[in-house]
Amino acid sequence: MARPATPARATKALVADLRAQGVECSSRRLEDWRRVGLIPRGHRRSLGRGRGTEVVYPDDMAERCRRVAERMRRGQPWQVVALSLFAAGGELPEETVRAAYRWALTIEASGDEDELDAAERGVSQLLSTVAGRRLRALVTSHVKRSGVASGEPPSAVADGVLTNLLLVQLGGEVADDTAMIELLAGIGLPIAELPPDEQVRAARFMDAVLGAFSMDELVEVAEGAPLEELRSAVPVVVQLLEVVPGELRALIPRPVAELLPVLLAPLVVQLGRVAARLLADVHPPGQQAAGPLSQAPATMEPMHLPRSPGQPEPETRSA
Repeated sequence: MARPATPARATKALVADLRAQGVECSSRRLEDWRRVGLIPRGHRRSLGRGRGTEVVYPDDMAERCRRVAERMRRGQPWQVVALSLFAAGGELPEETVRAAYRWALTIEASGDEDELDAAERGVSQLLSTVAGRRLRALVTSHVKRSGVASGEPPSAVADGVLTNLLLVQLGGEVADDTAMIELLAGIGLPIAELPPDEQVRAARFMDAVLGAFSMDELVEVAEGAPLEELRSAVPVVVQLLEVVPGELRALIPRPVAELLPVLLAPLVVQLGRVAARLLADVHPPGQQAAGPLSQAPATMEPMHLPRSPGQPEPETRSA
């Protein structure tokens, strides 16, 4: 039976250094962190002929381990720690970041249910939580205020709004224009103030836009977008979250709120791509959207107008 490998001398020294800083750690835990890419692996350096090798760590290894330990609460998935480090500017292997995004953005459905069944199940689970019930009350108040319930209980319409929101994320489609109008009213948009035909137009536009933001689409963005593009979207999300009503922000648990900017970064990247496609539809390639603006300074020189045949040259006047 093979015996477990003895921790290298450099690893023992690193553990001792961390403990001296108040960070309780072990060689086995460090190996777990290295395995998933939260901290770098050391490299072996030769000590000379016949003297063997030693493991050498980066100079900032203890600081990197300390940052991981600060985020690694009991039972915390390593993917959450990876996303937190990434948002903070930490250097992580690309595959570690991609894998963390896949874990966070992938919604699994059982093989015997379609998107609608999965959405209804998800809403049922959401409503079993305090935050979910508060969110339902908020959506219900928006539905009441908008008047889109049309004789139905506003709470039932609110449940439909939540189901459709999750359905879209699962890649499904909202059933019809009425359901989309209720969805927009339920999230607080003043769509009920528009004339009926404008409501339908807004609903169909939003249906086209929301279709580009399913979890599958966002996973593709997280898989393919350059990491720096994802990282640069994080402060944009922070600014966007500042305009979210306080009553809605209060429903978000603090650990989730801390991760929202990095989790929503693929959404911002995708939004930019959707906007580019919409603009391309309005102004196809080869069609100039607008004349270039002149950068020349303003001048008081008179503009020369075309003259009719036989019209004499204008008299030149001097100041």
